[in-house]
Amino acid sequence: MTEMVAGLEEMYILIYCFLILWINIDYLRDHANIKKGLNEIYSEDELLFNPHDISIATMGLAFNFFRRWLIYLLAVIMTESMMVLMISIVLFIVSLYDILFNYTLEKLRKANIGLYVIIADVIYISIFVIYIFLRM
Repeated sequence: MTEMVAGLEEMYILIYCFLILWINIDYLRDHANIKKGLNEIYSEDELLFNPHDISIATMGLAFNFFRRWLIYLLAVIMTESMMVLMISIVLFIVSLYDILFNYTLEKLRKANIGLYVIIADVIYISIFVIYIFLRM
């Protein structure tokens, strides 16, 4: 099994990056519809679940780990660049802030920080993919 994976790590990382890019770009295309849908939801509908529940926060953290933070870690490890590390830390802090403080329906309606993080992620991942291609 190890022989099958050995030497193909960069290919698996590229596949993962393209998958995450696809998800992020799809979100950017549908952002206007998502915002419109959020504005159509009434506050009473929000009470169907408790946004302060630890399980909701845990799901958000797990989702963001696989959507963002794993790529930040891979980029820092692969490039060994101080600039990539600093950019990754800034993106991590901003996305963590978005998860921890924009969890209610009212805050999601007003906040655009999630959109800005997605745009930054698309640019970050695109540059990382180019780096991997040049390294191959």
